[in-house]
Amino acid sequence: MKIDKRGPEHIDSVVVGELTHGDLHSFNNLLQGIIGLSELLNCNPDLPADARTDSNAILEMAQSASDLIKKVKQASRVEDAESEIRAVEVTPDVDVPKPKNRSDVNILIVEDDPLVLKVVAGMLKAVGYSTITARDGLEALEKYKENPDKVSLVLSDLAMPRMNGLELTEKLLTDNPNMKIIIMSGYLQEEPEIDPGEFGLAAWLEKPMTAARLTAVIQPLVGA
Repeated sequence: MKIDKRGPEHIDSVVVGELTHGDLHSFNNLLQGIIGLSELLNCNPDLPADARTDSNAILEMAQSASDLIKKVKQASRVEDAESEIRAVEVTPDVDVPKPKNRSDVNILIVEDDPLVLKVVAGMLKAVGYSTITARDGLEALEKYKENPDKVSLVLSDLAMPRMNGLELTEKLLTDNPNMKIIIMSGYLQEEPEIDPGEFGLAAWLEKPMTAARLTAVIQPLVGA
């Protein structure tokens, strides 16, 4: 085997292969599942101490993998709590209801990946929100029309079959301009070049996300 003697700075400059948008989306969905399941395990008060330690280690590794893939895709991007808050674009001039508690808030979660749908619903239930689930935009639209007054906020994936998140957003806002809609995606926001304000979105969230980050974005929008 030939040894490269140019040093580690040369190694860091070498890129092996290319990460497509689809690869990135799938990878971040996988990380979302790992992070979500780890957090849900930690919610179990009967979880043995050793298992909790292992779960936390898995959670930390998944978060490190997420940071690494974002560094590969966009070296200039700084991922910290402050930048996450700045990334949230809240729709102006929307009256925010003030329910008495989180259980009064029904969040419609729209996601075609079964694992991600399960863990995101579990994360929101764990912090006290009520949830309704749908596997794509068409199913979400049907569930919304069944009882429009029951939906407090919509949390939708971007890329889905039959009807994607932006198509769903357009139809929901046509029916109810005050509906608060958050798009979550395994794509970096810069990749699809989407301006949340242009589509009337309340916020944009990149996967993977923790329950704390998810709650920090949702809570100001629903007033719970």
